[in-house]
Amino acid sequence: MPKILDTTLREGELYKRFKREVRAKVAELLACVGVDRIELTIDYPPRTTREDVEAVIDILRSYDVEIVLHGRAYRQDVEAAAKYDVEGLGVYLAPTELHRRFKLGGMSFEEAKRRLEEALELAASYGFKYRRATIEDASRYYLGEDGGIETLARLVDDLGEAGATVVSIPDTCGMLTPPQAREFFERLVALCKTPLSAHFHNDYGYASANTVEAALVGADELHVSVLGIGDRNGIADLYEVAAPLIDIHGLNLRIRRDRLRELYETFSKLTGIRIPFRHPLSREAQTIRAGVHQSMALKAPEGYVPTGKLKHDFDKLYFEATTYLSKKLIQKALKNDVDDAVLQEASSMIARLAEQKGGELGPREIAEVLRNMNLEVDELALQKLLKPQKAYILLNLDPRFPVREKMPEMLSWSEVDQVDEVYGDADLIIVARLEDDIVERVKRLFGDAILRIRTLIAD
Repeated sequence: MPKILDTTLREGELYKRFKREVRAKVAELLACVGVDRIELTIDYPPRTTREDVEAVIDILRSYDVEIVLHGRAYRQDVEAAAKYDVEGLGVYLAPTELHRRFKLGGMSFEEAKRRLEEALELAASYGFKYRRATIEDASRYYLGEDGGIETLARLVDDLGEAGATVVSIPDTCGMLTPPQAREFFERLVALCKTPLSAHFHNDYGYASANTVEAALVGADELHVSVLGIGDRNGIADLYEVAAPLIDIHGLNLRIRRDRLRELYETFSKLTGIRIPFRHPLSREAQTIRAGVHQSMALKAPEGYVPTGKLKHDFDKLYFEATTYLSKKLIQKALKNDVDDAVLQEASSMIARLAEQKGGELGPREIAEVLRNMNLEVDELALQKLLKPQKAYILLNLDPRFPVREKMPEMLSWSEVDQVDEVYGDADLIIVARLEDDIVERVKRLFGDAILRIRTLIAD
């Protein structure tokens, strides 16, 4: 069974540097979700300090997770890692001709190999149980450069002999497609005695799919990050790798499948990195728009959404009121059954209004159309069916009020996506979904400290 190594706090911080308290909280969330290994960068003063690294390690010591530090295949990096009480160390260097020529000052292949071997031997002498050698730019061997895949396989096993417990095979430029990734790892697994790690970059959008393919043909370790964040446009995404391996392929990973959505939503709030619309855990992935799809999803949602996602990720589906709104959905929003012809007329009127507005309609607009037809609207049912509207709640507060003490509580509310202190016409902006009386909850939380409150609805 492959191990999951999460590198959000190493590779991911090439995308965005996090504050120390955020890093510690993210580490705790990852440990709770059940990743096998969490990777951190060693300290590189003055950019990072030992205190930055120790803050995360201190949090992780109470969890059943291996901590892996990451550094260059140089003595000083191995010695820096040895200052910490952790299980693992990964060292990297690129032995391909392109990298040796333009990044490593013309270093020979033999010298690159020697540096990796010496770093591994030194790591073993310091007692690291997990020792990973990363052959940066390794996919170039598969594409026929630098002596081909047989040369790469010999290098992998030589590094294994030097002390590597696993060797990472990155597709550093993100050049491979899923069929190529599968063949690449299938051949390497057959040729090598040493365990292999899969580390795919996302330059063509294949990183997660490539990692799944590598897992299915025998990769021993899979490198991922939350939302796939990393250098350029990132690497494989934790959810996009773990969820299909569990749901579709039946792998018994340590990952707490039911905790992934909570991890992603909390991570997004902590870091300010939004979940993109095309991600499997986005609100858009939870929303049905086409009328015929809506009609089906009301009866059997698994017709459009995988059962694994319905079980673990989405407790309900939302529907969007556009020109394609289903008449079956309208019936669900009414207190009484009405004739099909009436539903069809209501659907047509709502579609025309949506066309005029050039977008989706909110529950208030739909209710008004239905009431004008003398239909009895179940407003609560209508609100629950439709995708919640996005709102910006702007607060002006008594300057003596301890705003920051209340921010963690607000961020814990499922309806709240973001909370920002600002300067200018407001003191605090809360980005939230209009459900479960969110505005009233905000009023109760701040009480008499509210000098002014405004709610803006996003179109």
